[in-house]
Amino acid sequence: MLDEIIVPGSLSANLIDNGVVTVDQLKEALEVQKTSKQLIGSILVQLGYCTEEDIARTLAKKTGHKFVSIDEIGVNIAVANLITPEFAIRENILPLYEEDGVIYVAMKNPNDILVVDNLRMMTGHEICPVVAADMELAAAIENFANMNAGVQDYSDAEEAVEDTVENLDIDDKPAVQLVNQIINNAIKAGASDIHIEALEKYMRVRFRIDGVLQEILQNPIKMFSAVVSRVKVIGGMDIAERRIPQDGRATVKYEDRTLDIRIASMPTVFGEKIVMRLLERDSGQVATLKDLHFSKRQFDRFYRAINMPYGFLLVTGPTGSGKSTTLYACLAEISSIDKNTITLEDPVERRMPGINQCQMNNRAGMTFAAALRSVLRSDPDIVLVGEIRDAETAKIAIEAALTGHMVLSTLHTNDSAGAVTRLDEMGVEPFLTASSLVGVLAQRLVRKLCPKCKEEYEISRTEMKKIIPEFDIYGYEGDSFKLYKSGGCLTCNNTGYKGREAVFEFLTVTEEMKQLILDRATIAEVKELAIKQGMHTMKDEGLYKVMEGKTSLEELMRVIA
Repeated sequence: MLDEIIVPGSLSANLIDNGVVTVDQLKEALEVQKTSKQLIGSILVQLGYCTEEDIARTLAKKTGHKFVSIDEIGVNIAVANLITPEFAIRENILPLYEEDGVIYVAMKNPNDILVVDNLRMMTGHEICPVVAADMELAAAIENFANMNAGVQDYSDAEEAVEDTVENLDIDDKPAVQLVNQIINNAIKAGASDIHIEALEKYMRVRFRIDGVLQEILQNPIKMFSAVVSRVKVIGGMDIAERRIPQDGRATVKYEDRTLDIRIASMPTVFGEKIVMRLLERDSGQVATLKDLHFSKRQFDRFYRAINMPYGFLLVTGPTGSGKSTTLYACLAEISSIDKNTITLEDPVERRMPGINQCQMNNRAGMTFAAALRSVLRSDPDIVLVGEIRDAETAKIAIEAALTGHMVLSTLHTNDSAGAVTRLDEMGVEPFLTASSLVGVLAQRLVRKLCPKCKEEYEISRTEMKKIIPEFDIYGYEGDSFKLYKSGGCLTCNNTGYKGREAVFEFLTVTEEMKQLILDRATIAEVKELAIKQGMHTMKDEGLYKVMEGKTSLEELMRVIA
């Protein structure tokens, strides 16, 4: 009887022929199917006789198509976006990646010629169906649909800016919808920046996620002009001016969140490039010093410095290295009801209760230097200056520290030692720096390995020394070490990383350091003394996180080296 049910060439027959299941197991599954509407493959999986991957591999072999693991190869979002989520859900398919002009599409039914033809017409590419496990395909389609679901309409976002452009008839619906979708997806993906740019043959959209740019979308170049105009309207910019860079800003609401968007346009060969920086106005909870994951050896020194009654403390690092987050955490720690705390920011990135926050406005003459002079007449205890941009601001900030105030600020230098010489180069007299500076914190952000897909491997001491020549000085014992490297899965969008964490180095200004500052010592001399006095460098701290398995050696060298 069973032989009559098993049709030669059927999936059931192939499962038996390939040794995936036995005849008895199939017989049991067929008995279950009599009272169930499920497919035989699903029943076999539920009974534990095979896995979904076994079914998918057998189906691929039966149909002559390639088997892929979506969890391993990931999904190229730019390729997936060639179709709509509705089409993906309806047909149970998802474009995964492009290779040599061919789009590889995971399909529940890889022999559906009609769907393949529709995909060919929709995308303009040749289509190659591939087979994946049902659960992986369903999860990938759901993730893709969620990214594009609930697109917030930002048609009224321009009302939030001061210089609103009026009476503009550019409400090109496709462009409006596309810009809404781009902003929506960026917020959901946790992107810090959106890059919209014209290449020779198409428009490209990239998101900066965890500090790295990722291509998200490609669209026909004919859409580019309308998209740029739409973004300019949102930012209150001049859509007729395309020859010079422009700046704009907007405030948007997404669900229960409010975000400020800083917009910059720049003329390029193929059209204006647009960059939008997303700034969370108020996430409800300010990070604490504990949330920054200082190592114990760094934290004690830093904590003592920020709790001094007066002095000048700098946080250094490039744009996007988390300086503002660190400063806000400092304010949350040291500000109290009995202290008058005032911040000067451009822009105010996060609202903090109980603190007087001032927004700079260069066009109105409200510069850091001008505002700082005014603040010193307002009886402050703690002053945060968003950035030391010029000698005037630096000198006023230092004078404030010398007159009994705690002044916190940021400076763009590569490391902590570089901040000392940078102040000298800006024209600040060494005796002022030596008298006021209590410490310099330098920091970078490294991406954390995705916990779901990171892969363990072993590396020898010899190999470590090739990558980090000074490895022996860090005191790690043994001839080989277990580290982790990035993998790639749906959770991390196949990047191998999820989230970021800071690595720090804190330079304490001791009496010996003050003498070096007075002597106008070089960066190398300042750094040498700091290390001798117990400073752990960013590379040292980063290597510590590598050995703990938090990040990879490759990521550390990308950021620090």
